[in-house]
This record gives sequence, C-alpha cells and structure tokens, in this order.
Amino acid sequence: MAKDVFEYASEFTASSKEVFDWHKIGSAFERLSPPWDEVKIVERSKGIEKGARTIIDVRIWPIWKRWIAEHTDYTEGRSFTDTQITGPFAYWQHQHRVSPLTPNTSTLTDHIEYKLPMGILGKIFGGAMIKQKLEKMFRYRHEIMRADLEDSILAKESPIKKVVVIGASGFVGTNLCAYLDSIGLSVSKVGRKKNNTKNSASWDPNLGDPEPEIFENADAVIHLAGESIAEGIWTNAKKKRIRDSRVLSTTSLSKVLSGLKNPPKILLCASGTGIYGDRKDELLDENSAHGTGFLTEVAQEWEGATESATKSGIRVVNMRFGIVLSPAGGALKELLIPFKMRMGAYWGKASSAYMSWIAMDDLLGAIRFCMQNDNINGPVNFVAPNPVTNYEFIRALEKVFNQKAFLPVPSSLLKLFMGQKAQDLLLSSTRVHPKKLLEHKFEFRKYSIKRHSYQYLLLF
Repeated sequence: MAKDVFEYASEFTASSKEVFDWHKIGSAFERLSPPWDEVKIVERSKGIEKGARTIIDVRIWPIWKRWIAEHTDYTEGRSFTDTQITGPFAYWQHQHRVSPLTPNTSTLTDHIEYKLPMGILGKIFGGAMIKQKLEKMFRYRHEIMRADLEDSILAKESPIKKVVVIGASGFVGTNLCAYLDSIGLSVSKVGRKKNNTKNSASWDPNLGDPEPEIFENADAVIHLAGESIAEGIWTNAKKKRIRDSRVLSTTSLSKVLSGLKNPPKILLCASGTGIYGDRKDELLDENSAHGTGFLTEVAQEWEGATESATKSGIRVVNMRFGIVLSPAGGALKELLIPFKMRMGAYWGKASSAYMSWIAMDDLLGAIRFCMQNDNINGPVNFVAPNPVTNYEFIRALEKVFNQKAFLPVPSSLLKLFMGQKAQDLLLSSTRVHPKKLLEHKFEFRKYSIKRHSYQYLLLF
C-alpha cells in the first residue's frame, strides 16, 4: 500500500541557521511535544546527527506504546531525518527542512511519509483522524518554536545568563527549565532527590539549608518548590506540610542567598492569588488588601520569608500564580477527565464565582520577562488580563468537547468530602488583574478563554 504524505511549512523571522540550530538544543523535544499528548522519554542520545536515537513511550488510549526513532540522514544547516525503527506506525519517516528566504528569514518544512497499521482498514478508520492530529501537532510545534526564537533574542540582550531553578521536577518547573534552555540560558536544576546528571543539585529543606555552592555564579534563582495543595485532603498534618514546605524553605533560601559573597541579581519566589481570599467580583491588583483564610495566611508568610533577601539588596519578585492552564497537568488535567468520559460536571452555585487563570506559555514568558526587567519587584500577579467566572470556563469546556455539563455537584457535597480545600480551591471567587505586567508592557499571547479555548483547554 502506498505511503501517506503530510507536510507543514511556515515562515520564521529568523535566519535558516538560527532555526536549524534551535533543533540541536537539549530541550527541543520537550518544547515540541504537545501538552495534550502523554509522552515519556525512556532514553535518548545527544544531538540530531545521523545515528542519534530517541526512545519514548507514547500513550495511545488506553495503552502505552514504545517508539524508537533513529536519525537516518543529516545535512548541516539544511535538513535532518528521523525514521521509526519500532512504534505505532507501520512506517514513519520525518524530514525537517530549513530553507533561507533572506539573511534574516527562513522557511521550516516538516515532511512526513507514513503508513498506518492494519493496512487498508487502518487507513479507512484512522486516516482522517491522523491527518487532523498531525495538523494540530505541527501548528503547535511551529508556534512554540517561533515564540522561543523571539524570546531568545530578548535573552541575548539581558545580563541574566545563568539560572537556578528550585522545584525543577514539578509541573511548572519541568516546563520552565525546558523553556529557559530553549531560549539559550544556562539552567541548573535543584530537587529533593540526588541526581547525578549535569547541572543538577539536591536540597531537602527538612535536612537543613541549601549548600551555597549551588548558587555560585548564578544570575537568578527561581523558587517553585512546595507541597501540592491540589493532592489529598487538607488534614492538619497536610496543612502543616503545605505551610512549612513554602515558608521554612524560603526563609532558609533567603538567608543563604543574602550571605553569599556574590549573590544573584534576582530571586523569583512562587506565591499565589489565594493571598486575596474570597472577594466575590471585586477587581484586585497587587495593591489590594489581603483576604482571610488558610491560603491567605500561607501566602502572606511565604512572601514575608523573602525579607532577608530583599534587605540584602537582592531584587525579589513574589510571583502570585493564578490557576495555570495546561492539558499536561495541574487543575485543568483533572477538570478535563469527566468531559473526556462524556460526563461533564459543574460545581456548586459557582456560576458567578471568578477564577483567575494563566496559560502555561504566558506563565513561562512572564517569568522570563520579570527576570530580565530590573524595574519589576515585589508582588506580581501572574494571571491573564481576562479572569472568567466558573460558568464561562465550563461553557468553554462544553465548546471544546461539544457536550453539555449536566452533572451538578452541590457545594455542600464538595465541602463534605473535601472540607476547607473545596472552599479555598473550588468555591472561592478571586478576580485578579495583572496590573504590573501590563504597566511594564508584557504581551500576553493567550489572554481570552473564549478566543483561545481550543489552544490551552485541549486542542491548539
């Protein structure tokens, strides 16, 4: 049976060398993997030259399939080809071609030849779906690469070159490290467990202060570590872990950084919009008063724990994260489950309660923006400029999945099973405005649930 052919091409405001070399970056695979696809890297060799191999596990609902791809052709600055050795397709060969247009512009063409398994039956039942998935995937890949190449220009102009990320293995941390690497920064990863890989270190706050050597020659430190607030019931022990993992670790980190002979220029420390509490439809910015409740108290102490770093002259940014939207993890991944099962649900009377959100891509860009802008310090709201009510959010999910949310989950039932966690995470209304980011001219790429629902809810 003849091979099927798929091709996707677009122009880039970057030289052919810049576009080609971007693919050589170690995190290129992670950056190009769509967040709606579940992929695990098993093993890979460095580079994209002939003979390099990548082994991944791909989830094809409901099973995992091993995919081994080998680079079978390579022409420096022009093209490289990867071919499936084993995997879900009967045949798969992907050629990446880069062509110069002008000295500063170029075209990237992804040319794929493939055969589906099961011969003619596979083509009949899966042919149209595969082409649709490829179109969606490569639109996403080109968009990500274009944005990263643009941001790499800004990174080159900044004195911030070496970044230490604490909490590098978490939901945000994993994405952030790949992004920072892709725009040309040197990234050192810090986690709780010992890791012998290059540019990595370990620190367990329960065992004491971090080693000062971890931050040697660092221009910026980004602290994201903390006990998950989404997982498990908020028992007293859980709430203590939530607080201590944030407040005590940040106090320890700030103390060590402030005592360094050559401290970093900036400390960016995670916080949350929970600091404002349940405020109904009140529009809140960085100057608004704090609210009440458990998350408010934790966030206040968390931000206060950076005081010693501030007093020592380090520029500190307290990153007040809203709900981070990505199909790959966080709150959205859990909310998508009932819709994928055709059992869309809505909770409480919550139609008028506001949720302040931010797309993962914009979160990463905003971190880079604050890191490189010397005029930004103190609390910063990391949210899109258009908060939505729970009703509007559910309507967007209905649009994506072409179904109605018909299962009401009463507030009383949520509180019965989830306790205080239900009130603070699902039922509270927080309408937050990114005043500082907008004042400093940060450009959001995804700013409207209605306009971009397909891009970060499920599809791109």
